[in-house]
Amino acid sequence: MTIFTPKRLRIIKTCNLYISSIASGMSMAVAGPTLLDLQHVVHTDTKQIALVYTGRSSGYLLGSIIGGVLFDMTARKQFLMTIFNFLIAVTMFAVPLSGSIEILTGWMVVNGASLGAVDTGLNVCILNLWGKDSGPYYQALHFVYGVGGLISPLIVAPFLGHYILEEQQKALNTSVAFLNQSSAIFQENVYQNTSVPSGPSVHPVFYGYAIIASTAFVVTILFLVVCIIAPLDSMGQKTGTQEIRELSKSFIFVVVLLNFLLLFVETGTEIGYAQMVATYAVKGPLRLTPAVGSYLTSTFWGTFTVSRFSTIFLSLKFSNLSLILFELLIASVGALILHFLSGTQEWALWLASALLGFGIAPLFPTAIAWIEQYITVTNKFVALFATGCAFGEMVIPYTITTFIEEVPEVLSYVVTASCVLSALFIFGLYLLLRNKQNKYVEKEGMSNAACDANMTGESAT
Repeated sequence: MTIFTPKRLRIIKTCNLYISSIASGMSMAVAGPTLLDLQHVVHTDTKQIALVYTGRSSGYLLGSIIGGVLFDMTARKQFLMTIFNFLIAVTMFAVPLSGSIEILTGWMVVNGASLGAVDTGLNVCILNLWGKDSGPYYQALHFVYGVGGLISPLIVAPFLGHYILEEQQKALNTSVAFLNQSSAIFQENVYQNTSVPSGPSVHPVFYGYAIIASTAFVVTILFLVVCIIAPLDSMGQKTGTQEIRELSKSFIFVVVLLNFLLLFVETGTEIGYAQMVATYAVKGPLRLTPAVGSYLTSTFWGTFTVSRFSTIFLSLKFSNLSLILFELLIASVGALILHFLSGTQEWALWLASALLGFGIAPLFPTAIAWIEQYITVTNKFVALFATGCAFGEMVIPYTITTFIEEVPEVLSYVVTASCVLSALFIFGLYLLLRNKQNKYVEKEGMSNAACDANMTGESAT
């Protein structure tokens, strides 16, 4: 079709990637606010429901690896994105219909694998589409992911049940012991939604998941259309005025390793906090309602989204190193407030959630943008970084979930430790990069140091 010029196709494909990133963010963020409802659906406890996170993170890890290999092997990336988005849609429909913890975990594994492959594909495709000019487009991709994370808890909030704490349940049962029938009802309905009519019916949270699944299905259709029109993707843009500086393998290895560890810690903390802040709000010292917990999650994703949006423009004025240090400072302040005040003051939990979302949000794209100025970020490296994120999403949320019922403060301990480790990894990267030149060598001989503010105009990818 002559109307689909290469420029128009690139814009269409970019828009599809953004919409897919929104759906991916929605799918990733929905588990946290609905955790207690899923626990009720499969009739299990908090420790057992932790298998959900482990299963999805394991799937995400597998999907990231498979996605990295597949997207590196073929130019038919639109077809792969169609398949994996379809799997996201199917699993989002199936999750709230699970009848047991085993079935739920199985669906979460498939969901995680699909999300891992899609997230890898999103990063690979946006870099291939825009090449060295991908800076703002890459930041925008991660911004719209935050948009998905922001709206997901708002979508499911009206469908959440009313959780009754165990201590409150015991007191309630004692006070109505003389009414056997009423007592039995209260014992069977630890988790209830008063708007649900009696009789056989799906749990109300299904409708929230169905909305997200429908979004993923629309994305599937959009990718299928582009797959029919132009199934092949280019392998990235080249620039004739620049050449890639050759670097030692040991230098590249250490840089990639430190960035892998940094993303492991930061992404794991990001997902762990987003998934567990609602549970902490309900089961922690403040004893808030699930709806408030859902809104806390939205607050985190809200500032997360604002931060990623602002970084699109800040990256044009400030160096990536300056942005990373600023982000780490904001996250550290949020961690201190969470650790010292959120156990007794509700406002502190809100403020900590806002600061953590703002501080953590841009670190993934900014960290990759920083090292991309010195090494070539290939499809395999993107898959490796996604694998690091997957490990973090597996280990850190599981750690929080395992201990949060007995020790709610574990959330603040993990977040604080994350900030300390991140500072160490960033310092290590700074020592490696401070005297290195930009990997792109201009013919005029211009070079940039790691912390030179001029480098930000060169690349943010």
